[in-house]
Amino acid sequence: MNPQKRPTLSPPPDTRLATACVLLYGDHPDLAARFFDAWERYGNGLELRVGLNACSPATVDLVELAAARDSGIRVVRSTTNLGKPPMMRRLFRLAPIDTEWVVWFDDDSFPYRADWCASLAVAIEAQPDAVMLGIVAEVDVDERLRRRIELAPWYRGRALLPTDLPGRVGRIEFVLGGFWALRTEWVGRLDWPHGPMTHSEDDYLLGEAIRQHGGRLGHFRSGVKVDTAPRRAPSELGGLPSPWPSGESDSLD
Repeated sequence: MNPQKRPTLSPPPDTRLATACVLLYGDHPDLAARFFDAWERYGNGLELRVGLNACSPATVDLVELAAARDSGIRVVRSTTNLGKPPMMRRLFRLAPIDTEWVVWFDDDSFPYRADWCASLAVAIEAQPDAVMLGIVAEVDVDERLRRRIELAPWYRGRALLPTDLPGRVGRIEFVLGGFWALRTEWVGRLDWPHGPMTHSEDDYLLGEAIRQHGGRLGHFRSGVKVDTAPRRAPSELGGLPSPWPSGESDSLD
């Protein structure tokens, strides 16, 4: 009688790889429910810090239920909508982040495969010089934003990347803000996020701050869906229409 072949087990995920953060705001319990359903299945045991910006009771109830089931979830609440950068700063400084990487999700981004974390580890190993990974994009900037950059405390005198677009004075390479992974040491190096920023500027400025300090961006496209809902940020917080009308064109597969 042949002995039954034992199944090959995958090694457990490295929960020390990263600390994750997600930002929720307003009355979007459907997005919160989708995120936490995905996180329960695919969170890989990572610590998750949740920022609540003026969330509705329905959203708060969902978060509290998720936190009751998962001791690795920590919640920061604000009754007013602080905007993305101020809440990001609170989450980063809730307690020292003791993992090498910090991972960010907007409320309409979420993991959809269990191997996303293992794939991230592979991408990190393959791009050892990268300090930030995600979907790399670029934007042409005007004189107003160039002045903002040159006055920023992280500015190191490097000229903006060149652009051929009329009416623009430079170009920025950045990682789309709906999902990214950043080396934790760079949060402290840049004191990020620093100073007042609108919701539409924080992604651009982080990319440029990294370049000013000699850092490089890397690519990661596996197991996460990104920016799957239209941009909903209030106009007073700098919300702009999303260039991707749905999540299908910019999903990470």
